[in-house]
Amino acid sequence: MNKKIASVWQKLEHNRLDLFNFLEKQDPSVFNQKPAPDKWSVNQTILHLIEAESASLQYMKKKLSFGTDLPKAGFKSHVRRFLLNVAFVLPLKFKAPPNLSKMPYDDLDFQTLKNKWAELRAEHLDLLNKLPQNVFSAELWRHQIAGKMTLFQMIDFFDDHQKRHRGQIERTLKQVS
Repeated sequence: MNKKIASVWQKLEHNRLDLFNFLEKQDPSVFNQKPAPDKWSVNQTILHLIEAESASLQYMKKKLSFGTDLPKAGFKSHVRRFLLNVAFVLPLKFKAPPNLSKMPYDDLDFQTLKNKWAELRAEHLDLLNKLPQNVFSAELWRHQIAGKMTLFQMIDFFDDHQKRHRGQIERTLKQVS
């Protein structure tokens, strides 16, 4: 795997494990409680993160099924990632895309979610380890709103996305405890 990708992946995984270390010190009986009827519970927020990463993995697999001769990322992908970075530092709330915002589940099992996320990350890592070097500078990933970007930009986005939702999880725990 590309060294730059490996470094950012390690940070992403560290932050996921840190989130679970934090959550394992909390009362799990509140993980399915919503702070308000239109808000997500802790477990629903974790499920959202899993579903977002899963959708990205499925997109990449589909795109790779047509071959690894992909358009090289250029200036536009850097602008897209910059705009996402700006969006994450703004104190504004953004609605998740419709396919990732519906939360019909109210009774989710924390341990099942934890295991599912670990399996998904292992599947991502397996794919990253098998990719040829030319793919790391290509537009292989597509953010649903911002558009096409590189794998590095995807992992960087996952980390920002995870951090933003960790803040939401911490606020939720304060509100339901």
